[in-house]
Amino acid sequence: MDSESSPPHVSEATVTVHALSCGQFTLPEYQFVHPVSRNARKSVPSLGFLIQHRNTSTGTLTRIVFDLGLRRDVKRYAAPIQKHIETRQPLTTDPDVTKSLSRGGLKPSDIDYVFYSHVHWDHIGEPRDFPTSTFVVGHGALDLLNGTSSSLRGGHSFFESDLLPEDRTVQLSDPLSSARSKAPTSAVLGSMNLLSDWKANGTLPQTLDVFGDGSLLVVNAPGHLPGHINLLARCSDGHQVYMAGDACHDRRLLTGEKSIGEWDDAHGQICCIHADRKQAEETIQRIRVLEQEGVEIIFAHDVEWENDVSNRSRFFEQEALKKRFDDTMGAEAFDESWCRMLKHAPDMFASSIRLAGVPKKKAHLSPKIQSLVSIAVSAASTHLYIPSIHRHTKAALANGATKAEIVEVLSLTSTLGIHAATVGVPILFEVLEEQGKAMPKGMEGMSKEQWAMKEDFEKKRGYWNTLWEEFLRLSPEFFDAYTEFSSVPWLNEGGKGLLEPKVKELIYCAFDTAATHMYQPGLKLHMRNVLNYGGTAEEIMEVMELATLLSISTMDAGLEVLEKESA
Repeated sequence: MDSESSPPHVSEATVTVHALSCGQFTLPEYQFVHPVSRNARKSVPSLGFLIQHRNTSTGTLTRIVFDLGLRRDVKRYAAPIQKHIETRQPLTTDPDVTKSLSRGGLKPSDIDYVFYSHVHWDHIGEPRDFPTSTFVVGHGALDLLNGTSSSLRGGHSFFESDLLPEDRTVQLSDPLSSARSKAPTSAVLGSMNLLSDWKANGTLPQTLDVFGDGSLLVVNAPGHLPGHINLLARCSDGHQVYMAGDACHDRRLLTGEKSIGEWDDAHGQICCIHADRKQAEETIQRIRVLEQEGVEIIFAHDVEWENDVSNRSRFFEQEALKKRFDDTMGAEAFDESWCRMLKHAPDMFASSIRLAGVPKKKAHLSPKIQSLVSIAVSAASTHLYIPSIHRHTKAALANGATKAEIVEVLSLTSTLGIHAATVGVPILFEVLEEQGKAMPKGMEGMSKEQWAMKEDFEKKRGYWNTLWEEFLRLSPEFFDAYTEFSSVPWLNEGGKGLLEPKVKELIYCAFDTAATHMYQPGLKLHMRNVLNYGGTAEEIMEVMELATLLSISTMDAGLEVLEKESA
């Protein structure tokens, strides 16, 4: 090992680093930190990382995944590991690393190397999913897998001898020895310097410069398990990211609020999650120094980092989905509700983008009219979902709608309540007939005042339908008041309103067809009116598509509650 610090790199080569969701499980806190309640448990992620490097001379792109997280099918773990997993419930393996890569557009065959921070069960994933990748482990990891290492205590210390493909596995050399490891003849290292000498880098005593340009360093991080390694990445704008694996399991160890936990096993022996506590503490101290120097530290089970809203777009699958959202919906449309869905339900996020993107792409209606239609659906008295009203009002203003036009849409939508009468009155007529108290049909026997009210409605609203006749007969006073109420958006601004009649009728269609209302008589009436005003079937269909999107409100509201209740 070369103990001298590496010379500064002239190159400012960088890598990109994205987090990968690789499952989630539950830890008993007393086994990791002290002091803490014996009953305290914490749900934590198992994070992997996608590191991508492009050679500035050749243009070659190299992709590395650091840790594979939980195995998709836990029944494929060795029996002792399955028994240990029973103590880590609740646990989920969805998404696993392959699903997270797939959501971002990559296949396992796109990954050149898999680096393991160490070979504990919650980091090894399913190596057979990566049939073309070269696996890289720290010195001593193969002895653990082969069972030739010194014994370790604790239910977590079981290893699978057949985990890695011998012809595609590279074990790094001993950081404390000058002897180098030899790569298997079939292992493809390309331009990597994995078998070079370990060198000091700043406060880190043993590092390997993976690409020879300073963009990615393997860091010897002893203490947790033989062969435990970390990665230090240089990203754009001088930002550095340190992927700490299991050097630390809780940020309170970094701050000094807690110390490393210990416990007694079934035989009365003292156990520690780290194979060598003293070395683990020294490694944690070096990480503290890095953090003080401005390096970003991320642990494999870093729940605080994962829950930080500002980090959500740094997950590979989420960044890819966010780009798809921006391309489809526009970056300005991304709000807290969409952000929440992206984090908790990326599959629903992706399918929601596709669903919402159809009317946006077809665009039989202008963006402004689409936004106004969406306001009507969200603001209808049967829905009244405030976040969506905000969202679509903001979009309408951005798309050129005026405040007065939005008020007109709200006025049109306010008429929904009249369906209490248009549904109830015909039923009342049926009941009266059953009781032998049948009322006259149509306009027969109506007074002059009632005929005048009919003419007034036709003049102001531009149509008449027989469904109004029974209503007019039973309550002419209320009918007359409703005519005035419903005519406001048709008569303001010089007697015509601001929106053209076709658009007004499309607004009626929107809240009548919405799943929270589904008023068929009114929907048919207003569809007919749209066509009479020169509208098209395609425009009406687009309104129904936009109304369907109220389903997304379920995710909006439900995920917000979930976040609060599970905090």
